[in-house]
Formats: sequence, structure tokens, C-alpha cells
Amino acid sequence: MQKTPKTLTDILEPASTEEFLRHDLGRGFRYFRGHAGKFTSLLTWPDLNDILALHQLDTPRLRLARDGKPIPAESFISYHPARRPHAPAGTRLRSTELTQHLQQGATLILDAVDELHAPVRDLAADIEKALRARIQVNLYVGWRTSPGFDLHWDGHDVLILQISGRKNWKVYPMTREHPVEGDSKKEAPPDTPVWEGLLEDGDLLYIPRGWWHVAVPLDEPTLHLTVGIHRATGLDFMSWFANRLRASTYVRDDVPRLGTASDKEAYLQRLRSAWEEAWNPGLLEEYFSTLDAQARSRPHFGLPWTAQTSVLPPEDEGWAVKYLVARPIEWHRNGEGTIVVRGNGKEATFAAAAGPVLEALRTHQTCSLAELHQNSSEAIPAATLRVFVAELVNAGLAAIVLDRPSQ
Repeated sequence: MQKTPKTLTDILEPASTEEFLRHDLGRGFRYFRGHAGKFTSLLTWPDLNDILALHQLDTPRLRLARDGKPIPAESFISYHPARRPHAPAGTRLRSTELTQHLQQGATLILDAVDELHAPVRDLAADIEKALRARIQVNLYVGWRTSPGFDLHWDGHDVLILQISGRKNWKVYPMTREHPVEGDSKKEAPPDTPVWEGLLEDGDLLYIPRGWWHVAVPLDEPTLHLTVGIHRATGLDFMSWFANRLRASTYVRDDVPRLGTASDKEAYLQRLRSAWEEAWNPGLLEEYFSTLDAQARSRPHFGLPWTAQTSVLPPEDEGWAVKYLVARPIEWHRNGEGTIVVRGNGKEATFAAAAGPVLEALRTHQTCSLAELHQNSSEAIPAATLRVFVAELVNAGLAAIVLDRPSQ
């Protein structure tokens, strides 16, 4: 059985990840030839059936489209008034009607499937670590020959993983350099595609933001995942920097709307001075560190144990510790010799002796208690190690992973 892809390297191979990051990411389109079954285990047809049957799904997260036009949700979703006051209505997919739309050529789109299916979640988490950018994975499923969307461009980069079936794709270059969400899409696309071909089972496309593209099914079942890569832009950085200027009284001062020309000139000069005083060569690194520290990991739960005051299971076996920091982060040692860890929007301080344990988690991601004890050279007593692991869990930097019983 084909191994489930869990990393960016897995989905790119045999192509080089380093080459992709250096030459392709954010620069140009690329087609990666794969092999049948390469992505199949990420999300099978039975997996899709279960997701649709076992979750309350509503628009715009779940939607149907045909020939570039949305199909009214009321034609395939039932809405049930909630009994509690002010609670949202409940939803239930009408499987017969939804399937009829698919028979007639509709495409099914499900956003953020990485929040609904563990293999896709794990792949998305690794891609976020590798690219240090927010990742969302959407699912596209079709049967006939009608495209779900007309020719368009996206405001973020995408990786297209063809899981099952085939689709005919056309990719065109940008008409507006580095567009962002909200920019007009009224300009005409280029006449000639830079690439046109069949995306088959196991193939991969990388399309940078702003590149026009369209995909057409071939009258057969087809299923692909779109990994959206939401990288920070200069606009995002400038917004972050402007917010840092709140500390300046000049920036917080009222704009001299009714002032004289000299008042306005002086005001602009004060703003410029505040800007220049705050500007420094290390700003980008500060911004990147802030993004990484604030990035949130995907949810993990260790119930019933983590909801108890003891946090950890009473036995040392049958569970492991999973590192939850969403992106690579640097630790800081303060003047007192302690380690400061920033992740998941929080900051935690630990004794220097915790360094080997933290390093083991950062390197291996998931470790048993015995492995952590061994990595600390057994310098940390077993009871103290349990207290430390409980602190990591309560700080949101780690989670308990319970062994699943064998079937």
C-alpha cells in the first residue's frame, strides 16, 4: 500500500524540495509528474462519504457550482430551526438531491478539509512548518465536463494534488504583478496558456498567486486537493509596522483637518520622524518572529486526562507527547539562564535544564515519556519530568497523544 504523504518533501518527490523553494516558490508555475496512487491515501472516496455524512456542513464552506455559477444551497441542504433561543439553525445534507446535482455536472467544493480529516491535517501542518505560511486545504470533486469555476486567478499560491481521476488544466501568466485579494479581476486574461495538459492521478501543480487558470473535468470521477499557501505580503508587513507606531504620541494625535498649511506640514514632518525613528534593518526578522510566534497549531485533545488537574495519564506508557508549535521558532535565554519559548500566541519560561527535553520534542515532534527522560540524560527526575510535561500541555506548547487500541 502506498505510504501516506505527510510532508512537503513527500508530495514533491522525486523533485527537490530545496530546488522548489529556491527557484519556483513565488516565481513561476511548475508541473510535477507523479505516479498513480501517490496521493490516494490522503483522502479516499469512503473518507469523503464519511465527511459528508457525519458533519454539519453549510455554505459557504460546502458549496456546489456548475459552469462557474453557484447552485442555491437550499436545493441540497435542509435547515432545521434550533430549539435554543438565538442558536443557529441546524443543517443536514440531502444526499439524494446533492447527488442529482453532481449527476448533472456540478462540482462539489469543500473548504478547509484539513480541519475534518487527519491525514490532510498532518500534511497541512508540515507544509506550514516548511513554508512558514498559513495553509488551508480545499477539496474539489467533479464527474461530468462542466468546470466549477471559469478562468480566474487566486490571491494566494496553490499546490494542486490530483488524488483520483483526471482533469484538463490550462495555466496562464499574470496580467497584474503580485495581485492581492480585493484587486480587480476585470482585466482580460492572456490569450495563450503557458501550460495545458492532463493532470492525472498522482500529479501535482504549483500555481503562484495571480496566475490565471481553469480546470475542466473529463466526464469521469475526479478528486483533487488545493493547498492554499497564504504568504505575507508587503501590505501585511506595512500594516504590522504601522500598528507598532501606536507608541508614538505623534501618530496617535489627531489629523489637523482644519489646520493651516503650516500645521499640516508640521504634522506630516512629525509622522515622518516617528516612522524613521522606528525603522531599523532588523524589522523584517522581527516581523517574521512575530508571525511564527502567533501562528496557532491545529487542535489536539488528550481527553479525558488533560481536563483533570493531574493533566497526564497515571501510567507512563500508552501515550506520547506531541510538540504543538506550528512553525519553527527560536528559543531565547534570558539573563537568568532560563529558556523563553514563544509559540501559539503565548510565552512560557522554563529552567535551563529543560533544554534537552524541548530540543527532543522540536527534533522528533512526538516522543514517549521514556524517550524524553533518556534525552535529558536522566538528569531530570521522573516525577519532575511529568510536572514539566504537564506545564507544556497547559501552556499549549504540547499535547498528549493517546495510543489507539488495536482493532
